[in-house]
Amino acid sequence: MRNSKRVRRRYARAVAAVAIVVAGLAVGAGAATAGIDSTNAVVDHGDRTVEAIQRDTRIDFVPPLDGNPLTREWFHDGEAGFRIGGPDAESWSGHVTIGYQVGYPATLNGRIKFNWNTPGLGVDLGGSDGVKARIDSLIPQFGVELDAGFGPGIQSVECAGGDVSGSDGFIRMSGFHGSVTGVLGQTTIRPWVRVVGSSGDTVVTYGRTWTI
Repeated sequence: MRNSKRVRRRYARAVAAVAIVVAGLAVGAGAATAGIDSTNAVVDHGDRTVEAIQRDTRIDFVPPLDGNPLTREWFHDGEAGFRIGGPDAESWSGHVTIGYQVGYPATLNGRIKFNWNTPGLGVDLGGSDGVKARIDSLIPQFGVELDAGFGPGIQSVECAGGDVSGSDGFIRMSGFHGSVTGVLGQTTIRPWVRVVGSSGDTVVTYGRTWTI
């Protein structure tokens, strides 16, 4: 009986702990800085702080639609953002690029093919006050084939980019679809966001690695 009570108390504490965590996540999801996965910053020529941000990143690997054992396929949700601080932050302009590093142990024929499907890219650009940024000519890149060697190796690919301006903003990705074909063995991807100011000052932030 005592053991049974002890188990019930432990179970109740575990349930309460899970409830607290879930509640914290639910409340935090609405905050402007919630879910920041990675960030990096540089001070530009105008003494402004230029920050690249990845937020709310989620990558789900799925069985490849083509049934090819050499294909890895995934869906990516999240935000790629920038934030500018310092003098004349509102007049800042530059370019934001979204991409991946892909690591692999070997390839079949020394080449890797990347494909991207970005239905509207799920773009929703806006700053913390709703109207602080502008994006022009967001350009998704739908596919590229690279000489990768027989491995192991790491390849970096650009998926989409556009000109931005203002003191802060983000590109929201929903259902961003990616695949890589021609790899053997375990494959690792690392999303990144690069922000380049009009004066050439550059900052890149790398997210966590995801493995399949």
